[in-house]
Amino acid sequence: MKNRASSRWLWVIVAAQALFLLSWAGYHEKVRHTAPTVRLRGAPADPRDVLRGDYMTLSYDISRHPAPAGWRGGSAEVYVVLKPQGSLAVIDRILLDEPGAGYPGLWVAAQACGDPFGGGKSSLRLDYGIERFFVPEGKGSPRFKTLEVEASVSPTHRLYIKRVLLDGKQFP
Repeated sequence: MKNRASSRWLWVIVAAQALFLLSWAGYHEKVRHTAPTVRLRGAPADPRDVLRGDYMTLSYDISRHPAPAGWRGGSAEVYVVLKPQGSLAVIDRILLDEPGAGYPGLWVAAQACGDPFGGGKSSLRLDYGIERFFVPEGKGSPRFKTLEVEASVSPTHRLYIKRVLLDGKQFP
């Protein structure tokens, strides 16, 4: 009897973990397929790591920007308002305080820190969490002229890579 009860609890725990993982994966897939998207211009660096396999470290045009008024230096979360410029999204402005729910523009959260190569306190390096793109084994180091990333903007104002376009064609 005791063995049967512990067996039931084991299956309940396994089912709860599976449900959690499926729900989590489902949420991220829903964001990638239904959330508003922006297209960003980027450039790769470090296309291969022996321990991680083939991946690209991506840098975007929106990864560097002059610091907004009131920036005190250091590292902090900021809120980047994006605007369309042709087919790409560019930075309209950077806010130090989170916009309210009724804010009219499309904005995303980013981790900002002073950029020592761009002028220290007067320039920011922005990290959106989409700077690494893992590719299937053997597909690293492609040759291309332009790199663009289509990214979904989640309801929590985070970016998720949806597609990587090399010379206008989906990769891989």
